Amino acid sequence: MPATKILPGEYYVTTSRELVTTVLGSCVSACVRDKVFGVGGMNHFMLPISADGKGWNGSSDLLSTATRYGNFAMEHMINEILKHGGHKRHLEAKIFGGGKIVENLSDVGRRNIEFARCYLETEGIDVVGESVGDIHPRKVVYI
Repeated sequence: MPATKILPGEYYVTTSRELVTTVLGSCVSACVRDKVFGVGGMNHFMLPISADGKGWNGSSDLLSTATRYGNFAMEHMINEILKHGGHKRHLEAKIFGGGKIVENLSDVGRRNIEFARCYLETEGIDVVGESVGDIHPRKVVYI
């Protein structure tokens, strides 16, 4: 089966039966699919939200911002799923990651988890599974 690996700050949408994979620490991946039509994708975001529309380095390059912050990564990926034939009423999600990998650092993983749950609830997308939090990194393989 074909496989696509995504890195931090990327997302991928497919209409084919293929594997999408990533490795997570404090980052979160949302795997969203249309359970009826089979189109779906995975993102890998590093930080929960960018309220000012600026990228991590102060850039206003929205594509750069979209690939790093949850609020842009979720919106762009879901819009791609809809463009490829998905229907919002059929979407479901699984979320992964958000570990507190380094003990003495802030808990950005927890903020990423809270953001993902809140975003999906606001959009009316059911979370049908999750493996989040704790202190361990994760390798995610989504079909």
